[in-house]
Amino acid sequence: MNTFLRLRFLILFQIILGLLSFSPSVFAEDSSDENIVTKSPQFPETSTYKLQVGDSIVVTVEGYPEYTKDRAPIPVQPDGYISYPLIGLVKVTGSTVPELQAQMQKIFTEKLPSARVFVTLMQPRRNILVFGAVEQRPRGNMHVFETGQVYLMHALAAAGINYELADLTKIAILRDGKTFKTINLNEHIKSEGIDIPLKNYDIVIIPSIYAQRRIRVIGAVTTPGYYPITNDQISADHALKLAGGSKTNFADLKKSEIISDTGNTLVDLTSENVSDMLKPGDILFVPLAEAKISVVGAVDKPSQYVITEPTLLRDAVAMAGGLNEEKANPKKCILTRANGTQEELDFNLVQSEVYLYPNDQLRILERTRIDWRVLSFAASLTSLIVNVWFRYR
Repeated sequence: MNTFLRLRFLILFQIILGLLSFSPSVFAEDSSDENIVTKSPQFPETSTYKLQVGDSIVVTVEGYPEYTKDRAPIPVQPDGYISYPLIGLVKVTGSTVPELQAQMQKIFTEKLPSARVFVTLMQPRRNILVFGAVEQRPRGNMHVFETGQVYLMHALAAAGINYELADLTKIAILRDGKTFKTINLNEHIKSEGIDIPLKNYDIVIIPSIYAQRRIRVIGAVTTPGYYPITNDQISADHALKLAGGSKTNFADLKKSEIISDTGNTLVDLTSENVSDMLKPGDILFVPLAEAKISVVGAVDKPSQYVITEPTLLRDAVAMAGGLNEEKANPKKCILTRANGTQEELDFNLVQSEVYLYPNDQLRILERTRIDWRVLSFAASLTSLIVNVWFRYR
């Protein structure tokens, strides 16, 4: 019985010694391995993601802190390279993080055989500008993506397409100042092809349906410029209305023209039924009529003058060389309108307020002058008559 107890005690003692023989470091390693396994990687696509200009990496050279760059991020330069101490220029773009790490390890090994190199990709930022027929944002339409790769559909979703205005058949991607690709979004979606990857600072342009449906109105109109149209064509008189109508008395509406790729077409915009039409890209030209005013009287160069818009009183007098200082009475100006009505003006008071229109006439009256020679002759003659009368009375 004592032998049996003694045997059980020996077995129990050996088991305890066996358990104690395990080093705590073993358990620590197990715990560490578990943490490594459960820790989520920073970028799930790091193994396949190809580095681009604008990315930043951190390089650690184990055992050589002087070549670790204090773990400061190193940006990939516009030429696709980074410059690193001891090894110089290294091509980065187009390589995955593991490929770059292996490349740098090989170069460092030639210089420092015992060095171990580790490359970490910092969180990349992609700046994509999307503008055109999209929802306008208060802070601009530059979209920043915190991800390794941005695709066209991501950028369009972030920008918010204005489907009422957008021309989805001609979406353009600009890269390095040039058109990289033009796509038809509907066809792209139907094709079920691979989405288009974008690079940092790519520009996506979504044109408006009106961008290619514009006409231009120029000449003697109130507001010349470009005007979008909703239909495939527009009548010439409607185009004139878009530009605010013609300048009254300054437009020769009967000699208007539609200028297109195929030539010029004369249009009489005074007609009741204008049938001539403009297509996108066409121009409606309304020529100036020969509008004249008359400036006469006490000015240096009295004559008729051509005007292209309503002209201030002072400008009309300036056309005529200005007031004749010796003769002009600026307080006595007669303005005769084209309809025959007249008004008397004081040039000094209204020169910057009153306008002249076609066929108006401005007359500057002369001052009343005393001719002392006439008065002297009259006085002498009167004196002579009086003397003769008294002598022969």
